[in-house]
Amino acid sequence: MIDGLMNTVTRVCSTVAAFWAMALAFLILWDITGRTFFNAPFDGTIEIVANSMVSILFLQLPYTIYRGAHLRTTVIYQNLNAIAKRGIDIVVAVLGIWFFYSIAIGGWEDMLIGWEVDEREGEGSIRVPIYPVRTLIIVFAVVSLIVYVVLLWHFVFGTTPITDEEEGKGEEAISGAQL
Repeated sequence: MIDGLMNTVTRVCSTVAAFWAMALAFLILWDITGRTFFNAPFDGTIEIVANSMVSILFLQLPYTIYRGAHLRTTVIYQNLNAIAKRGIDIVVAVLGIWFFYSIAIGGWEDMLIGWEVDEREGEGSIRVPIYPVRTLIIVFAVVSLIVYVVLLWHFVFGTTPITDEEEGKGEEAISGAQL
């Protein structure tokens, strides 16, 4: 059940990030076209893109982490036995929990202040609000932390997280595959 929830949440986050990135591509195209052909760029493009990149990254993190699609040095990892791989996975999960916990705790006060003072970035006619981005960072740091907790559970008990690709492939998909 928890794997199904993780799959759904991480997939939705990733899908939102993909559509957001596509919208940014159209915004940049609009800005370049307006600037080049009509001498009328889209005001605030730089600020919107800069803040959106951070947001897209944090939306993609839970999906990437849960599927183990992040960067890993396989030169050493692939040559280890199952116990050593499991030990590395446990250490990485603990470090991931600590890292995202630190982000959430460290950014909490700045997020609250941003909401209180209506924090914005930019110059001229367009000033982009920053507090939603700060909030998104905190929320998805917590989501990433939860993903690492679920992964830690799997690693400690010797099961493999069930991803979308593995759902519905028989009885093993329900109980989790043994390492």
